[in-house]
Amino acid sequence: MPVPNRVLTIAVFNEKSGWTLPDAHVTRIRDAAGPDTEVRTVRSRAELLEALPDTHELIGFPLGESELAEHAHNLRWIQLTGSVGDAFSALQYALSRGVRVSSAAGIRAPQCAEHVVMLLLALMRRLDIAVHAQTQRRWATAEIAPRVVDLEGAVVGIVAISVIGRAIAQRLKAFGVEIIATRPPGAHPGDDLVSVDEMMPDTDLRELMARSDAVVFATPFLPGSIDSIGKRELDHLKHGAILVDSSRGGIVQQSALVNALKSGRIAAAALDVFEHEPLPPDSPLWSMPNVIITPHVSSSSPRYWDRATEAACHNLQRLRDGRPLQGELTLELLGIEKTPA
Repeated sequence: MPVPNRVLTIAVFNEKSGWTLPDAHVTRIRDAAGPDTEVRTVRSRAELLEALPDTHELIGFPLGESELAEHAHNLRWIQLTGSVGDAFSALQYALSRGVRVSSAAGIRAPQCAEHVVMLLLALMRRLDIAVHAQTQRRWATAEIAPRVVDLEGAVVGIVAISVIGRAIAQRLKAFGVEIIATRPPGAHPGDDLVSVDEMMPDTDLRELMARSDAVVFATPFLPGSIDSIGKRELDHLKHGAILVDSSRGGIVQQSALVNALKSGRIAAAALDVFEHEPLPPDSPLWSMPNVIITPHVSSSSPRYWDRATEAACHNLQRLRDGRPLQGELTLELLGIEKTPA
């Protein structure tokens, strides 16, 4: 039997609920890792910190920067099981020290795109009014019909084209939509797709807002993105525009959004992410008639962990073969400069 020459640690768990990655998924990862790899699973943060000094490859990432600095001396590769999210600073630290990192944001793209299209159609066909009227047993034709907007022929702006933004654009194109989009910092022109009619630099955000009948925020987490959409940006929207936010909580300033909804600058909004989650009961968004709220579920899917495991297995095989990794992150892609080791 081959002697393991590397250690792979699977740190995919919810310590509060006691959930861990199912055994069948662990077996798939073990098979992909190969006989010369010792595969360990951990069920808590404490177990992870204990295992980390011997770990060369890590799947999952419930760690902070200080924990990496103190314990991850042998780490060579991290496979995330989602997007960058709140792990940004720790990942920046890892990348700056030569650790390779792969995102699994692509596994979220299909369901996130479906969720956005669903919300956009619901707002444009005023499903929000219909559902409210249904609870009152009220026939609301006269209220709904004048407010309906066609998706066909509309200009939809996507901020910004990432893997999820591309999936949204592909699906919207089937509705006869004109799609304009911004390209985030670090992205390359080769990332553009035929489903996007016009790509803009991120510096042209306000022009995109002014031209769009509906704006979708699918912005990846990048430095400076928090509170990047405030009153000045929202004031550039067409009067009566529609807004859908499935990006990251805090990118759109919530107070500015509420004011734009009250003034009619934004006719209606559908929101899946918020500055504070869960959304506090006293938030005015709960009672606004022109707002649809979903509780950060756009990436939910019964196949999520099947997809995450498949992504990890594919990258393990690529790593062993010396091939480029899928979803590999770089400091450039994250819009940051390398810091001295």
